[in-house]
Amino acid sequence: MDATPPLPEDRRLRAIAEAIEANGAIGELMDHKWRTVFITSELCRMLGFPPEDAGRFYGLSPIIRNRDHADLWATDDESGRRWWQTVGPTILHDVPPGDPDFEAVFGGLTRAAAELEPASPPPLAIPIKQSFPGLARMHHNWLGDVEFLYTRLHDEGGSLVGVFTITRPALPATLAARLARGNVATFERMGRLSEPVRRPAAILFADLEASGDLSRRLSSRAYFGLIRSLTDLIDGSVTAHGGITGKHAGDGASALFVVEGGDESTTARGAISAARAIRAGAGELIDEGGVEICINVGLHWGATLTVGQVSAAGRLEVTALGDEMNEAARIEGVASAGAILGSKPLIERLGPEDAAELGIDPDGLAYRPLSELGASEKALRDAGTIAVAEL
Repeated sequence: MDATPPLPEDRRLRAIAEAIEANGAIGELMDHKWRTVFITSELCRMLGFPPEDAGRFYGLSPIIRNRDHADLWATDDESGRRWWQTVGPTILHDVPPGDPDFEAVFGGLTRAAAELEPASPPPLAIPIKQSFPGLARMHHNWLGDVEFLYTRLHDEGGSLVGVFTITRPALPATLAARLARGNVATFERMGRLSEPVRRPAAILFADLEASGDLSRRLSSRAYFGLIRSLTDLIDGSVTAHGGITGKHAGDGASALFVVEGGDESTTARGAISAARAIRAGAGELIDEGGVEICINVGLHWGATLTVGQVSAAGRLEVTALGDEMNEAARIEGVASAGAILGSKPLIERLGPEDAAELGIDPDGLAYRPLSELGASEKALRDAGTIAVAEL
């Protein structure tokens, strides 16, 4: 189970911290003098440090924290000035020059703070461009627009007890709604694969058979609908069985089922189950004109793959590099008539219970090398000796 950030000692703030943590919010909580008392797990991960380390920032005002930990809370100059001009007067209202904690809160900006006019505005929505090095390490100098919403919290008597800050990407609501339709479990799996390292995984390649013939037989609109349905089928099947869809190339796709917790058998079972779901769903796809729809699938095991996130403007995906990826593609290339071909290294990862659930007897399967299955010259060169069985 993942560790969580330390909770505030103040019972009122603790209740709020528990609520925003359970909600999965990206934000932090400060006391009535703008000193950090809680940072949500999601914000910790966004900034690139483990949630259990959040306590090292507790007790610091954002002014001190941003100065002493600029490697994590770094902003560009324009954003810094906007933040100070907008939020500084509110902090000054809550922690005036005569307050014993004034210097501890403002630090080197005490003189600048004295020149501000105190203000107590309603909740503030502040668009601010912030560079998070934790994200930059993962996403190649990521710099994006982030919006902060500061909400002042009061007790029943009207006294200020704290300030809650929600952080979110500055996206139009309609775009955020579209993103929200994505599969959360898949996003979380992708999030755990930020760094490119060696990871064992099952590999799936799927491709529409006779796509050229289909594209000629069907109208362009009908063929487009078929490809869209195929994409939905593959993505849905992979996601439902614990995988991550990779690249879509026209009428085909790849997917990874990365081992988590060292359970190779469950991972192999997930890949096989996804392949069977794809095959079963193929018969329900559009088949105008009596055209039979077949999807061929190749499954392989990657023991030494390098797996990690690859990002660019507007796109985030997980990819894998290694010889086994090429081999998996060759296995799929040999499959025909809607067959699922699984390699011996993949099938032999199945434990007895998973094999029985799939109705597979690994000891009773007859394997054949790709060289006996009509493999192309390229497939023979890359993977001719790999043994496969139909599943």
